[in-house]
Amino acid sequence: MNTFDSIAIEFDLTHHSIKHVALEELRIDTQEKNKIYWIHSNLNQEDAFKQLVRKLKLPADVIQLCTEENNLSNLIDNDNALTLQIKCLASLELNENNEINLDNLVVHLTPNYCFTAADKPLPVLFEFFNSCSKSVHYAKTPCFILFLFLEGIINDYARVLFHYEEIAEQFDSLIQKTQENIYKEVAEVKHQTLQIKRDMIAIREILMRITSRNILVISEKCRSSLYNLSNHSHLIINEVDSIRELLNSLLGQIDNELMQKISETMAVLAAFAAIFLPLNLITGIYGMNFEWIPELRWKYGYFGALGLIIVCAICLYLLFKKKKWM
Repeated sequence: MNTFDSIAIEFDLTHHSIKHVALEELRIDTQEKNKIYWIHSNLNQEDAFKQLVRKLKLPADVIQLCTEENNLSNLIDNDNALTLQIKCLASLELNENNEINLDNLVVHLTPNYCFTAADKPLPVLFEFFNSCSKSVHYAKTPCFILFLFLEGIINDYARVLFHYEEIAEQFDSLIQKTQENIYKEVAEVKHQTLQIKRDMIAIREILMRITSRNILVISEKCRSSLYNLSNHSHLIINEVDSIRELLNSLLGQIDNELMQKISETMAVLAAFAAIFLPLNLITGIYGMNFEWIPELRWKYGYFGALGLIIVCAICLYLLFKKKKWM
């Protein structure tokens, strides 16, 4: 999955067949209702993009979405066209830090063709390319292309979310079996699931706007299918919330273990401080050197004081040991 070049595919709705069309030979007859097209532009191939801009007479807002960096999902409904910018996964694999890789996909839908554009070889492009020959049997309008892309994007998020669910379960098992501190790793996974939730909410809002409005390029059958996709995205968002609850629980367990270790350490330190307190008192009394302290003139006064200190220390140590404070 190193690259996905600019491409054009013609769908014959009468014979339920597809064929590749060279960009130089691409001619779209707006009066021909039995043929629709999918045209994809690899935005790194500037010459091909400029050629498609001329041939398709792409609107200025579509060109702007393709040429400017904008990380927000967007929907533009103009006359006989629908334009979307959707954040989707650039890879189905997580990196070494369990992070996802995202990129934007621009989709421009008209009554005769569906134009897409992206910087990277997105997994959803390969999925559509491999499945479009089977899906053409059910195609009646260009919006079936839009449906397949949106379905692929949502399914990709669901696959990656399954990986995060497995990672969360591994973290749970690791916390139960070892004393390893994985707070940072759990917090990072939680942050990534939040990113997925934000993107899925944006996709759900786009689907709700499409299905609740009378858009000319969206047929009634396609609108019903997109509504089902909206429900699917809602289920994925709920699944994200469930995983985040598990991660929050793990973070709580880690916090509790850290607090318990700190409490145990403080108890030991307090016990040692308590042991040395009477010892300091004894040495402080006999260190005053007043003239009328009888013990200072005893022959064995030093050894008696030292013995008293040792006896006090041993007694306090045994007492704290019995109380399990040490």
